[in-house]
Amino acid sequence: MKPLADLSAEDLAASPVWRYEGGSGTEAMVVPVKRRSLSQSDDEIFLAATEFDLCDSTRHLGFCFPADDSGIDYLQPVIVVPGGGHVSFWFDGPARPEELRRQWSSLGKGPRDIFPVAFRCLVPVDGRTVKGRIAGVESSEDLLSGPPAPTIPEEPVPASETDAQDRIPTARPVQARRDTGAIDKRTTRRRKAEMTVEFSQGAFRGTGVVGNVSPRGMFVRSANIPGAGPMLRLKVNLPEGRTLVLSGRVVRSVTPISPAAAASGFGLRLVEDSADYEELLSRMRGKRK
Repeated sequence: MKPLADLSAEDLAASPVWRYEGGSGTEAMVVPVKRRSLSQSDDEIFLAATEFDLCDSTRHLGFCFPADDSGIDYLQPVIVVPGGGHVSFWFDGPARPEELRRQWSSLGKGPRDIFPVAFRCLVPVDGRTVKGRIAGVESSEDLLSGPPAPTIPEEPVPASETDAQDRIPTARPVQARRDTGAIDKRTTRRRKAEMTVEFSQGAFRGTGVVGNVSPRGMFVRSANIPGAGPMLRLKVNLPEGRTLVLSGRVVRSVTPISPAAAASGFGLRLVEDSADYEELLSRMRGKRK
């Protein structure tokens, strides 16, 4: 096990797949695993070795979290700089100019030499290659308050030169983060929900409201943000007066940039199967028909 911030090109060459073990920022930890492929149905979170081709045709190694490629905020692509250091294209908060200058300096390049960036994950997900283009750095501020930015159109590729299983997503489907119906491209679609919850993590206690649910977890709107890693116990208050008790781990948190931007909250990945939760999902699917 090692800190995610210390992951090197040598580490990725030795083990193309690493499992997220918990923590956030400099506290985030990962461990190598022996896997040659990944799936959207995986219960755990994995990062995988990824190639990045910059605008100046230079190639670099890095990683991304490829199981959900519906947006750069889920992929979180990172270039690993030889000799140490990471270059990120997604920031959970405003991207500070000085931080961006440091990143570009570590590559010995300017933005015009870097963007657009083409990326290709070296580990298949459900039999396909996750790849796309990055037009520029993005942050949660862009997704919460900014207007949708135009994507860079993909150049047409002759059918004889592409694999039918490959899908080339844009890395900036900003509208998909805003629950805009048909634009949402997720394979496991999130379903809106408005149920109050109570949760605990050791001595920590909090309350919130379920924002949306998916087969693998949910997003909870709350001013009380539990830590990533330790197990969280969650009690969902169902509409008919029953309660549903679940266990999971926090995999991401959202802090609003401004009071008017959006509610804070956290994404929860369930760690065990629940027949009652499956029933809830089925009922919600029926309501959407």
